[in-house]
Amino acid sequence: MILVKTFYAYNELRNYSYLILDNETGDSWVIDPYEANPIIDYIKKNGLVLKGILNTHQHFDHIRGNAPLIEQFSAPVQKLNDSDSLTLSSGHALETMDTPGHTMDHQVFVWKKNEQPLALFSGDTLFNSGVGNCRGGGDVNLLYQTTNKLLTTLPASTLLYPGHDYRKNNLEFALKLEPENKFIQESLSRLSDHPEELAAATLDEEKKINPFLRLDSEELNYNVLKTHENNEKKLFIELRQLRDRW
Repeated sequence: MILVKTFYAYNELRNYSYLILDNETGDSWVIDPYEANPIIDYIKKNGLVLKGILNTHQHFDHIRGNAPLIEQFSAPVQKLNDSDSLTLSSGHALETMDTPGHTMDHQVFVWKKNEQPLALFSGDTLFNSGVGNCRGGGDVNLLYQTTNKLLTTLPASTLLYPGHDYRKNNLEFALKLEPENKFIQESLSRLSDHPEELAAATLDEEKKINPFLRLDSEELNYNVLKTHENNEKKLFIELRQLRDRW
């Protein structure tokens, strides 16, 4: 059985790292390691074998733990191209998808079972209730295209595993723009002081609370662009600019 172990770094950037493991063979792969020591301890305690390291992009907080993991386990950093597939176990695989926008080299990893997507490891492309910024060498136009690609490619049941926990700020931003949205209100009420314990949301749930996935909302469109004419790309770009100043 394939399992996902979440590691949360109590740092200013609120990083998530993930260990994907096969509890039958003990094989495991780490995605975006920030703090290496907790991951090293978990692997040793559970008798796992680290087969490889995957990075969604090259910002330091997503590769910070690479070197200690390589030193400890001689595990390679696996460089994958768009649509490459990494076998996890019989019927389970991670498929790479190029997702430029936050950075030009950004990739996400889609966990599939028998070719059906189960989960998205989205790095800094898609967050709970938000998307990544484009200030570190990215392009908001590409991020808009990438976000559309994820929504049209992946089923609504896909679980989201992002690279950071920005839920509180993102939800407060979303609620300012849609103050009557009960789903946003409920999500805010369920926040925890221990983000690693929060259940992964589905894309369907995100579409109810994430303004960047709600570009067809008349209320959101009017509140941001002050017009009843629907322009999804313009709305996305304006939302990103507003969030940058939030």
